Amino acid sequence: MRPSKHDRTKMNRVLRDTLLEASESELQEALRGAPEDFDAQAARGRGAAHRALATAEDSADVQDLHRGLGSLIKMLRRRDCVSVDQLAKQARVAADELRRIELNAALEPNPRTIYQLEQYFKLPPRSLVMLSGAVRADSDVRAEAVRFAASSENIAELSQEERKLLNRFVKFLREHTDR
Repeated sequence: MRPSKHDRTKMNRVLRDTLLEASESELQEALRGAPEDFDAQAARGRGAAHRALATAEDSADVQDLHRGLGSLIKMLRRRDCVSVDQLAKQARVAADELRRIELNAALEPNPRTIYQLEQYFKLPPRSLVMLSGAVRADSDVRAEAVRFAASSENIAELSQEERKLLNRFVKFLREHTDR
C-alpha cells in the first residue's frame, strides 16, 4: 500500500530535518555502504533541490496566469451581464468549475472548459490556453496577467475604466497569440 500524500510529506520533512541537523560525520556514516559514493549522492541531492525550486517557480508563474484567467472570465461575464450559471449553460461547461476558475488560482482548468470559453467569448485562439498554463507563456504575458488581475474589481457593472482595461488586455492577448 502506497503512503498517502500527507504521509509522504511528513516523511520528507523528517528526512530533511534529519539531514539538516546531522553532522558531516553522521551523514557519511549513514551513507556508508550505499551503492553510490557520498559526492554522487550529494550531486543527485543538489539536482533534486534545483528541480524542486524550478517546479515551485513554475507553479507560482502558472498561478499568476490563473489569476489573470479568473479575472478575465469574471470581467467578460460582467461585461455581458451573465451570471455564472447562465454562462455555464450557454458555453456548455460546468458552473462549479467556472466558480473555481474565478476564485482559485491553484485550480488546473479543464482543457475543454478553456476551449468552450474561448469560443463563447470569441477570444483569440489559444489566449485562454496560455492563461491556463497549458502552454508556456513569456514573462510579459505573466506580468500583464498579474497587472490585469490586480486592477479588476468585483462590482455589478463594468465601469468605463474597467471596460478599457478589459479591452486592452484582450488586445494584448490577441497580439501575443498571433505570434
